Amino acid sequence: MTASSSVVAEKDETGRIFYTTVGHSTDGPAKKATRTTDIKAPRLFNAKSFQTLGHSISAIFLPAGYPNTVTPDYLHYQMYNDVQEFCSSLSGLLASRGALEGFGVGNASASATQALLLTVLKDVCSRFTTIIGAYYFGTSLYPETKTFRFLADVINDTSIVLDTISPYFTSITLSATSPYIPSGSTLQILALCMSGAMRSLCALVAGGSKAALTDHFASPVNSKGDVGEMNAKSASRSTVIALTGVLLGTLIVPYITTRTSIYTALFFLVFGHLLANYLAVCSVVLRSFNRQRSSILWSTYRNPKAGADRRPAVLTPRDVSNREIILDIPSRIRNAATNIVIGHCSLGISVQYAMTRCSTPHVLKMLQHFQAELYVLFVAEPRSWGRRGPCILVSFKEGYGTLDQLRAWLHASEIAAIWSAHPSPSPSEIEDMVLSTRETLRKEFSRFMECMKEAGWNIEEGAMMMGSPGSVILPSETKKDM
Repeated sequence: MTASSSVVAEKDETGRIFYTTVGHSTDGPAKKATRTTDIKAPRLFNAKSFQTLGHSISAIFLPAGYPNTVTPDYLHYQMYNDVQEFCSSLSGLLASRGALEGFGVGNASASATQALLLTVLKDVCSRFTTIIGAYYFGTSLYPETKTFRFLADVINDTSIVLDTISPYFTSITLSATSPYIPSGSTLQILALCMSGAMRSLCALVAGGSKAALTDHFASPVNSKGDVGEMNAKSASRSTVIALTGVLLGTLIVPYITTRTSIYTALFFLVFGHLLANYLAVCSVVLRSFNRQRSSILWSTYRNPKAGADRRPAVLTPRDVSNREIILDIPSRIRNAATNIVIGHCSLGISVQYAMTRCSTPHVLKMLQHFQAELYVLFVAEPRSWGRRGPCILVSFKEGYGTLDQLRAWLHASEIAAIWSAHPSPSPSEIEDMVLSTRETLRKEFSRFMECMKEAGWNIEEGAMMMGSPGSVILPSETKKDM
């Protein structure tokens, strides 16, 4: 009888390769499948021990299959995000102490009933803010993920500052005679209610934008991660960071009692929190189109740098991420080279609204010129809105899609670019401008999309418009039937 064995190479979910020897021999008992390891003299600490510890920590706090199941920007974002959560947990202790003092803790003249009523009033303001905020910002969270993720922490820090300084409002006396000027206690109640409203708005905005970021992190180019498991690991890390901040805060906060020390500590914590959050948002590299990113791509594509070949310039998602403005109004059209606002565009408006901003002959001409398109573009008269550059309004027709939204926005960007070079055009020049840019889009749009796909952009996923349009234009047959 002869002995036989085999070595099997395997790769685990993290990409590490290990070897397993499978074999048996007639000279001895059958061997079990074992992973090959190097036998060395035992040590208390060695490279193998640290490597095993690193893998264990990675399995507990990082998504399964890391780094193959997440995007490359995941780790940088989470590092900055952990720093900002640590700062937030420390400043939250100061805010909690201030809120308790505002409710009457430590005040002999305060009663439990007054504290209960104030808590109910603060809770009512928070719940109403959640309802109103979801109505106004719900459709904006996905298209402008990075903006609202940073804005959420700005709102949160505002609530922390209000809670921390609310006990000092009772010492403010603006007027002792006029009943129309609020007293110190009234200012304290208003500060606590506003703090509760802002905290609930922060939870709403942060939750929506975080969901969009998680979906992005779980969508690498060559694989797909588990969104649910990623959220669970994120909650696990947040728990550890928050617990560490609270334990450290219990040692520090008792010594921060004077007004100067409170303001100093609050300043550094809020500054560190906002800085870490800003760096975290800037490190995210999104591959979907929104208004700002598509404007940067189109402007660079249409105006390449001077050279011998004059080939279109194509930016990667990383290049565009470095040029994005975090806090910006989505309707603005900017020059990609100078970041100067050259126009404004509103997507998904009704023809009835366009009639209030544009002349009737212009609306009729645009409806006729865009019969073959799934969108209609109107240029408002400059006097009707009082801003620099064109104000472009876009209505969509029934059956429009994501590419039609992108095409309409690029059309508006092309008009704004030409307008900035030739300001104050006449009505006939505006009409010629719209028609010439439409032909430019027809010639260049397909090639532009092919170049974007080769550069790594997800051309099938777009977030141009916030929500659904208020109305869409129905086909002519529907009007005849009516």
